[in-house]
Amino acid sequence: MRISEQSKQENRARILEKAAEIFTGKGFEDSTTRDIALASGLAAGTLFNYFPSKETLAMTMVTEALCQGREDFLRRCTGKEDLAEELFLFIASGLRRLRPLRPFLGPVLERSLSPFPRKNVCQEGETARLAHLNAVQKIIGRHGFTEAPDYVAMTMYWSLYLGILAFWTNDPSPNQEASQALIDYSVRMFVRVISGSGSDKGEAHAE
Repeated sequence: MRISEQSKQENRARILEKAAEIFTGKGFEDSTTRDIALASGLAAGTLFNYFPSKETLAMTMVTEALCQGREDFLRRCTGKEDLAEELFLFIASGLRRLRPLRPFLGPVLERSLSPFPRKNVCQEGETARLAHLNAVQKIIGRHGFTEAPDYVAMTMYWSLYLGILAFWTNDPSPNQEASQALIDYSVRMFVRVISGSGSDKGEAHAE
């Protein structure tokens, strides 16, 4: 029997909600699609009509959170920021939206956003990566930084960003203050390199 589009969307939302609860409670590695399907009131096989894998399901949460972070960034950005400040705001806005997922994010990001070649690429992870880098390219372009070729700048940026994510998922400092400092130093170093200048003088950032 076919179900309505509204019912599909309701099922999808319920799956995401229950999956987040189970991933948080049991951890990503120990959670199964069967656990999630049962908690969502669906047959185990029905879950795959919505999400082909556990990784895709988790990365869908990440993608949606980062999308919300980009929207937050655009609302908060005044247009008066220098490049380092704008990149800091962009990254911090995404992490703020990812915070509810932080208890189980480590293994999800390790599997889905690894920079190393893989036989099976998580399409949702690739979507998140491309959307994030596209936003960063637009930010860099607005500030007129063209010293480094795009592929060099984006490869460097992505390496720094993955390092920030890895540190942030395990950061024990209050309110992840150490991660904020890491973002600050990382974006300043990145700006110095792509600008071809020796320094990037700006005021200290605040989240």
